[in-house]
Amino acid sequence: MFEIGQIVKFKDAGGTAKVCRIDGDIVYVFDDFGFENAHDVRELLPVVEWQVGAVERKDKRREKSAPAAQQIDRLSIDLHSHELLESTQGMTRYEILNHQLDKASATVREARRRGISKVLIIHGKGTGRLQVEVHELLRKMGGCEFYFADLSEGGYGATEVRIVNRLQ
Repeated sequence: MFEIGQIVKFKDAGGTAKVCRIDGDIVYVFDDFGFENAHDVRELLPVVEWQVGAVERKDKRREKSAPAAQQIDRLSIDLHSHELLESTQGMTRYEILNHQLDKASATVREARRRGISKVLIIHGKGTGRLQVEVHELLRKMGGCEFYFADLSEGGYGATEVRIVNRLQ
């Protein structure tokens, strides 16, 4: 059942070993640390490697397409913390909220600078705190109208901003 040089696994323990000699029902193996150990043949399992031929790739890579016509004249930003930050570890909720508001403000300012008339701010539904703060920020910035986005774009979880005054 086993051959010298074959790799085996243990039934009741982790790791692998290499068969170095066989004496009846006793198989001697070199473990991962190089020590020779004796095991009953019933304690070991052979490691079987399957040879697989060429595997045809079914999914083709997607080619990048141009943005939809309605997206060309609009900037979007997702304010969910996992989209903006690699980690929120060590940050307070206040710091995360301020970071999100800074990003929203910067996106609206960038749209104004580039002459883009619309911004989609995705804030999520959640408890509504971020949405309230984003709306307050937009009121203070002035020069824009805002309303909840269409259902297909997030509904109450997103705010569509229309920039009225681009010179600020």
